Amino acid sequence: MPKTAKTGQETTEKSKQPKLTEFRLRGETQKANASSAQMAETCAEGSSKVDEILSIVTSMKADFSTRLNKLLTAVEDIKKELSDCAERVTVAEVRISNTEDDISALRAKVSAMEAKGKALEEKVLDLESRSRRNNLRLVNLPEGAEGQDPCLFLEKWLPEALGTEKLQTPLIIERAHRIGPRNDGNAPPRTLIMRFLNYKDKLAVVSAARVQKEVRYKEQRVRLYPDLAAGVHQLQKQLDTVREDLRKLGIKHGVIHPAKLLVTYEGKTHAFKTSAEAREFLKKIQKNSK
Repeated sequence: MPKTAKTGQETTEKSKQPKLTEFRLRGETQKANASSAQMAETCAEGSSKVDEILSIVTSMKADFSTRLNKLLTAVEDIKKELSDCAERVTVAEVRISNTEDDISALRAKVSAMEAKGKALEEKVLDLESRSRRNNLRLVNLPEGAEGQDPCLFLEKWLPEALGTEKLQTPLIIERAHRIGPRNDGNAPPRTLIMRFLNYKDKLAVVSAARVQKEVRYKEQRVRLYPDLAAGVHQLQKQLDTVREDLRKLGIKHGVIHPAKLLVTYEGKTHAFKTSAEAREFLKKIQKNSK
């Protein structure tokens, strides 16, 4: 290519370069302006949202503060109630402790009173039994056989029924009467109780009746029993089953006042206060006899 043409082309390209640079600057300026406008708009929107968020946060803070105040008030009320409850519990514990002390003292008193009452009951039972020592019960004597004077009838009839030779002295009956209301004609005769003036007379009558085994009034068989207090009778009744077993085995036994069972076995006499003790002894006898 000729040198002149090359020089013209270079001059044209050099003249285009400032224009291109200017165009680029304008484009960048426009972009910068647009970006600034967009940023301003975004900032405005952000500011609006921040205000909204701040408003919401402020509202939430006020609501939270209100609720927190209510909660704190409720907590204070609960603390006060707990304090009152603690005070009441303390008072209750003191009262319970005092009550337990009183109960312990009362239990001790009750135990002492029970022991004293039992001792008094035993003493009364013993006194009642002693007051009946001269008494005998006559069972199955026909109604009306004693007539108008039971004492006179018994003083005459007992020596005849038992044998005069067995009674060393004439009998003196202090009192005699039937027990309970009069029965119908078909009912069994009421029991007659007699009280001897002399305790030895009573023993003589019991001994004579035991020797004779059967005592009769005319053709009617009658029986003589000691006049026991109700408490003594109940105690002795508890020994009935054991005594029945002893009779079947042919073992000699007896009951002494108030309710002690005496058993004679192999030449030895054993005393038992309760039926359980006697039952254990009877089991040993039965075991040894097998």
